[in-house]
Amino acid sequence: MNDSLIFQDTPELVNPYILVAYHGWLNAGDIATGSIDFLRRKLNARKFASLDSRHFYLWQVPGFDSAQVMRPHAVVEGGLIKSLEEPSNEFFFWKSGAENDLILFTGYEPNVAWPEYASAIINIAKRYKACRIYVLGGVFDQVPHTRETSVYAVLSRPEMKSEFKAFPLLNYTGPCSFSTLLVNHAGREGIEAASIVARVPPYIDIFNAKIGYEYLKKVFAFTSLKIDLSDLKKTGDAVAKLMDNDFLQNKTALAQLRKLEEMYDASIFKEYSDNPEVKIDELMREMQNMKKDGQKPH
Repeated sequence: MNDSLIFQDTPELVNPYILVAYHGWLNAGDIATGSIDFLRRKLNARKFASLDSRHFYLWQVPGFDSAQVMRPHAVVEGGLIKSLEEPSNEFFFWKSGAENDLILFTGYEPNVAWPEYASAIINIAKRYKACRIYVLGGVFDQVPHTRETSVYAVLSRPEMKSEFKAFPLLNYTGPCSFSTLLVNHAGREGIEAASIVARVPPYIDIFNAKIGYEYLKKVFAFTSLKIDLSDLKKTGDAVAKLMDNDFLQNKTALAQLRKLEEMYDASIFKEYSDNPEVKIDELMREMQNMKKDGQKPH
């Protein structure tokens, strides 16, 4: 058993799926961690294990952005330290009462010891005979919020490709996220795993219920789980109306959004810089102006 694993409970689970999400590089708009947080509350999932975080983080990495800084979070009142929390990595479970239960994992992308961190998750999968691991994620991309959320996938086993034929399968060469390493290590162990990454509009910086609903609906389509997402959809519909209203009140942002929609629909560009008419920087400035005026990007 992995030395980093700490068990608070040892539930009896039936061939669970495992959903993994972490704060870090592949969590645009908090779509991965926000989805897990929603499911934890929705299902009243119970914590049963955690990772000893001391093995995986550098408390301060000079020159890196906030997503890669793992300093403990403190609350100080009247000169007294009320609380001090280190980055947590926790496993939760939900018993479905049907053929497959569910394990949720949420944490922080490790700074060091990636193989050991991956090994801990894979050990949980082996212990509970998990049928598949889904690694949730999101990237900021040239997509408008007015279109259905699109995704791409990275798979651990070649035989899974036929099942995921409706998804774009990633072609990429370059520095990778922890998700890629985890999927790779799962494949080495003969475990089915899929990294499913949502394409998130660049102007959405917090969890968006519309995107969350569409994303989770796509993920759960590959499982036997029957989880009611109607409340998330209802919230998402309301959020979408608020966003549409925000854009209607800002002609500059609306004009850029319409161009983004046209280019997305035509699928004729791959990078923002490919078409100078789509001024993402200008759109982002207008969204920031909305926030300064008391509105939110929802």
